[in-house]
Amino acid sequence: MKKIKTFLSRPVVIGLLFVMAIGLLLSSGVSGTRAALTYFSDTYQTQMQVNKIGVTLMENGHPVAFRNYEADGQWSEDSKPLLEKMGAFKIGQTYPEALQVKNSGTIDTFVRVTLLKYWTDPEGNKLQYHDDGQKERLTPEWIELHFAGNGWVEDKSAQTLERSVYYYTDLLEVEETSAPLTDTFKISPKVASKVDYEVTVEGDTTTTKTVYSYNDLKFHVEAKVDAVQQHNAPEAIQSAWGKHVSVQGDTLSLN
Repeated sequence: MKKIKTFLSRPVVIGLLFVMAIGLLLSSGVSGTRAALTYFSDTYQTQMQVNKIGVTLMENGHPVAFRNYEADGQWSEDSKPLLEKMGAFKIGQTYPEALQVKNSGTIDTFVRVTLLKYWTDPEGNKLQYHDDGQKERLTPEWIELHFAGNGWVEDKSAQTLERSVYYYTDLLEVEETSAPLTDTFKISPKVASKVDYEVTVEGDTTTTKTVYSYNDLKFHVEAKVDAVQQHNAPEAIQSAWGKHVSVQGDTLSLN
């Protein structure tokens, strides 16, 4: 009996991750590689007799990924490509990108979303950034996901140049969808503002070629979605996510 109590007292948590990556080929337009979706392992493996936890990531009103607990340690999960309807990509253009979370389980939950933004070189190596005041330097800030607010609150203590963590303050009931966390997306035109020039002289002909400094780089946006059950939520969140929160009724606040 002691083992059973210990097992069932563990927080019920779930997490998923999608990755959005598009190559920046400034000299010849942009070719898009479709998003891949993978799942993080759960912090705790928890069986549930009746209630089942589940979460779905929504993009512009359509599900792009879900993971729902079934039984006996089994999960149902699926994913679709992101940005299928974006069309031709242009630097500096704003695109709709409403990211929401839907409770697709059978138990009310509190949710959070972790957004990561970063750049990689043509070989896939993650770039490093230096906050030296030179605004022309490449930065994750040029990957612009506009924060919509609408009931989401940012955990400033978890913020880095690449990472932002947001908590939904309202309890997400079964089948309910959160308000949008983000509403638009664009790559700053500053990416195309840093250029070099190659001058070639052949006889009486001088040719000047514009070379974009950030040609062939790729940007990445990752959104990790976590959910935890309503019951004993502050303790569960502290155990699973390491964050102190307060819950009054159906409302969560950060400490």
